[in-house]
Amino acid sequence: MRADMNVFQMNSPLMRGIRKIVELMYIGMLWFICSIPLVTLGAATAALYEVLLKAVKNQEGYLFKSFLRAFQNNFKQGTCIWLPIALAEVLFSVNLFYYGVLGGGNFVLQTVVFSVLLVLVTALSSYVFPIIAKFENTAMGHVRMAATLALRNPGWTAALVVIQILTLFAVWFFIYFPLLFIMGFSGYVQAVIFNHIFDRLIENGMIIEENGQRNR
Repeated sequence: MRADMNVFQMNSPLMRGIRKIVELMYIGMLWFICSIPLVTLGAATAALYEVLLKAVKNQEGYLFKSFLRAFQNNFKQGTCIWLPIALAEVLFSVNLFYYGVLGGGNFVLQTVVFSVLLVLVTALSSYVFPIIAKFENTAMGHVRMAATLALRNPGWTAALVVIQILTLFAVWFFIYFPLLFIMGFSGYVQAVIFNHIFDRLIENGMIIEENGQRNR
């Protein structure tokens, strides 16, 4: 009986797991709400990663305040970087659909080209928002760093792209309902990967982190 009671104590593994699930759902909902205007999706995604990169290390603090503060701090750069990325993704997706689907197999070269371009932009966007959340730099500096890390870590880049594709599939398969919270879970898994990449860079002296705070 006492063992059963210990399972439901606040610090038991079960209760910590349930609390973590609820927190990730809450973060995912904050991301969804802040992304509704679409133009703010970049800032919301940067805020999502700023909170989740800390959550992986149990350093997230108060979720609502942390998310809103990160959203405000990352709004300008997140929006400036998100808009051209979104435009490129839409452009490449439309061309891929036109040549790959409507073309009926008559435009193989164009299909391959736009497929590669779409994957490259997706890989770039996978890195750039966590980088905005973690480091201070110019917008172009963030983009260059994202491109460099994507190319230097092909295995992790492929894993990140697969995670994002699976996330989109889950949203489509369950008729968009998971969109309300799924980014909390998907982002958390990706944050584990990004922390591994960033920590390795810091340990190797390639990036200097002062006083354990966000790099400025």
